[in-house]
This record gives sequence, structure tokens and C-alpha cells, in this order.
Amino acid sequence: MNGLFFLLAAAALAALEPQPLDVLRKSLEPSVASYDGRMILETFPQTGAAAKQMRVRFLNPGHYRRELLDASGKPLQIIVSDGKSEWVYDKTQNKVWQGQAPDGDYKQFGWEQEYDLLTANYDVRMASSPPVARRRAWALELLSRRDGKIQRRIWVDKKNGLILQSRIFQSDGRLVSTARFASIQFPKKQDPALFRFEPPEGATVVKRLEPDYLALDQAKSASGLEPKLPLWLPSGYVFESLNVLAQGGKKVIHYRFSDGINVLSLFQCPARTRLNFGAKASRRFRLASGPATLAWTSEGHVLGWSSQGSKFVLISPLDSSTLRHVAESLP
Repeated sequence: MNGLFFLLAAAALAALEPQPLDVLRKSLEPSVASYDGRMILETFPQTGAAAKQMRVRFLNPGHYRRELLDASGKPLQIIVSDGKSEWVYDKTQNKVWQGQAPDGDYKQFGWEQEYDLLTANYDVRMASSPPVARRRAWALELLSRRDGKIQRRIWVDKKNGLILQSRIFQSDGRLVSTARFASIQFPKKQDPALFRFEPPEGATVVKRLEPDYLALDQAKSASGLEPKLPLWLPSGYVFESLNVLAQGGKKVIHYRFSDGINVLSLFQCPARTRLNFGAKASRRFRLASGPATLAWTSEGHVLGWSSQGSKFVLISPLDSSTLRHVAESLP
């Protein structure tokens, strides 16, 4: 009798367990829960790991405040949005960039399309999980359908679907980065003044060019450049969006490709345009078209080269041999 009871109890518990795809879908939906937490961010380049701390506040709808902290817990960089405008303040430069708040819907892929693309390229399975930041969580493993390797692990809050922790892996299995909440609260109220920003006295304020998401056939007229798209992309990657930015008085085309998890960014700009992505550990790299440089940033590898009067930069957590293949496929 006892054995039958335990079998029935186990079956009942299994029935209460959500399906992995349901948990994934909930994690991709826009958050409705307001929160206040501290995060630990780590990246793992070849030269070693570097950890950062960030205070993150979110107030629905669309209000946020992110503070990158120094070792003593004081803000080094602040990003604030009231849902309409966004301010980025760099304390070390005493400089503020101000512009329109990013609109997550103003691009070709909404979260539903990202979900469809992700599930087309990845299998999702549930894994056991201890609490994260003292919160009960579902752990998901996302495995490539092409080679079965884990590309990402995420821990999803059981109550509200917020991603509490994530780990990103390269295609060769090496860990690229982790982000996790060390502590988090879900207050019913937050001070609205936290989501407004006044530039400090003496700070330089720069108006940021607003991202303008365009169709491919609009890129040339908007940038003055002849668009160059790769003829080869890794399996599962598709064109996601394109926008034109200004840098040093010059126009830069930013192409985004995605497989639902990872993003491959390609920047095209006039020769001698200076682009700073915070890359480290730069080294010489060789392409069929000539010399290049390979470096590392929190987003992954940074591959840069010049060809036919234009400068190109690829950024992705993909391995360097894959980036080489993409770069060499540009016409």
C-alpha cells in the first residue's frame, strides 16, 4: 500500500512540473514584476576572469536603473530610464549620453519570434537546481540541435519567470560569461525619483543618435555605404535587424544575426573610423583578404579588419574559426 501511495504521489508531483518550453516561454516574456537586486557579472577571456557588481532596479512599465559598482560599492557608471528617455553617465569621464529609451518592439524580431527561432535551433531540458539568491528556480539547459552541446544554462524564478542566473558557453564548450543575482527583492513600491536623472554639475552632455531600424534596401541611402552582407552564416543564424549609427561624424551600419540565443553583430564603417568596444588582449589574426586583429570583450570575440575601403568588426561568442569563415565570406 505504501509503495502505491508513493508512486501516486510521485506521479502527482510530476504532473505539477511545468514543461521546459513553458518555462522558457515565460522567461522570454516582458517582465511585469518590479525588482531591486545586486548582480555579479563575470567574463572569462583567455587571460583570466574578471567579476563586476551591478545594482539593478526595475519598475514596470519600462523604468530601470543600473549602477555598475566599484570595489567599495560606489557607482562608476549609471544607466537610467523613465520609460521615455535614457541617460548613460560615466563618472570617470563626467560625461552623460542622453537619448530616447530603447524600444524592444521596434525591430524585426519580437519575443515570440525569438522563441520560435530558439526552439527551432535548440533543445530545452530541465535540470535540478538549488535556490538562486534564496529564490526557488527552475534550471534550463539549452542544447544545440546541430551538435548536442550546451550553449546556455538559465535559472528562472518559479514565481514570476525572471531569469535569476545565466551561463553562456562558446561552441567549443568553454564558459564565456555568467550573470547572477546575489540578492533580489520584489518591492511593491519604489521611489519614482530613482528613475529620473539630472546630470552632475560640470558634466558634458551628449545627445545620442537614436537607433533607426531599417530594411536591408534602406541601408545604402541611410549610411552612404555599399552594404556588405556575409554569404555564409553558421547553421541556424538568420538576419535579425539593421540600424545606422553615428560615430565621429561618420555613419556605421550595424547588422544583427541571431539563432535565438546567440547574436552575431557585424559593423561596417568607413576606413579609419574609431570604434571602441572595450576589447582586451588584442592579437594579430590572418584572413584570406589580409591582416586582422582578434580581441575579447564581455560579448565574446571581436574580429576586426579592413577591405575595399571599409572597416569591418564582428562580435560574437562564437569561436574564432567560425568568425573567420563569416568574415571571409563577405563579398
